[in-house]
Amino acid sequence: MEDDTKDNAPPKSEVARTTLSAADAHVPRTRELHQGGLPYFIAAHLAELERRIEWWPEKWGKNLRVLLYGDFDPLDEDCEYPSLGIMIRAGKLENTVISSARCVIEAEVSVSERSVPGLQNAIERLNTFLGAWTIIDWGNRGVGFWSYLTGPSNGGISGPFKVDGIEDVVAGIDRLNPEVRRKVRAALYWIRDPKEMLVNRFRNETLRLYAGYFNAFECLVEAVCLIVPRTKANRKQRDEAIAQFLADRQWHLDVDSVRECYKLFVDPGFVAKAKHALIVCCGDRATGYIKECFSVKPKEDQLYAVRNTINHGDVDFDSLREHIRIDQKLNRLQIIVFAMLGRIIPFKCPLDPPPSAIYGNL
Repeated sequence: MEDDTKDNAPPKSEVARTTLSAADAHVPRTRELHQGGLPYFIAAHLAELERRIEWWPEKWGKNLRVLLYGDFDPLDEDCEYPSLGIMIRAGKLENTVISSARCVIEAEVSVSERSVPGLQNAIERLNTFLGAWTIIDWGNRGVGFWSYLTGPSNGGISGPFKVDGIEDVVAGIDRLNPEVRRKVRAALYWIRDPKEMLVNRFRNETLRLYAGYFNAFECLVEAVCLIVPRTKANRKQRDEAIAQFLADRQWHLDVDSVRECYKLFVDPGFVAKAKHALIVCCGDRATGYIKECFSVKPKEDQLYAVRNTINHGDVDFDSLREHIRIDQKLNRLQIIVFAMLGRIIPFKCPLDPPPSAIYGNL
């Protein structure tokens, strides 16, 4: 059986051209969404998604066709789940965009309308179906879905095996003391492991990458604090600071104030360590990075808050817009992680423009 999920879709060259143009500030729809209050990065991606929906194949009707892939055997006959509006088609597909799965089959998901909200609702039901399938199988089998309408592009970076520079990095790691070296090697693992191979780029890796990079960030914070320990206030200085904290509040404390006082003067925790590490590693960029991580408004845009929403189950995993937003934050987190690594292990790492070009006047 052939893969017809892309029937009537535009040629790959046209998809690539349109993807680039949708990210251009002069594309009317991108500009319209941006002027309507959306961050530019999200506006560009939503404009691209709307363009893909315009190419909805007529033969699909009011059904979204997707590929289901995983470690399972194909069905002998079609199977319908009316409560979810999902039809699973019999037969195994060959020669699809998914080349690393044991089996690929086709499914149809009903949509109320050909629009971003209609697509969003269909994805939510499809994710519910796949989640139900996973738990009745006790999580033993890998399974997922892909659609050219919503899936990540099949692009990535390939090229020759990197040779030059590796020995210099290894030598830099070897020069670290054993405890710091352990933290740095853990960071390198979390940068490397969640990244998909090009052959698997049909899978959306954004949330896994973000969680991995934040784990790497935490490892590097600990490493820097081992190399350059934080200067702690002596008892007299701490008592004076606590007295000033209380005086500023006229000795009227609520639960939040007590919690804040404890974190400031007794157990500063991760945030204080991270701020110290960024100041040590990032020079004139540290102030902006600290703001991005811990104090930018609204709070949900803080890099630390994004990590918490992912790890604590508060992120809307079905939301296309949320995936786009987190992808934008991932780009910033990656820059910060590499800036820290570049100070611990000197190597040619990516750098931001000058702080004024990113943050303006802080």
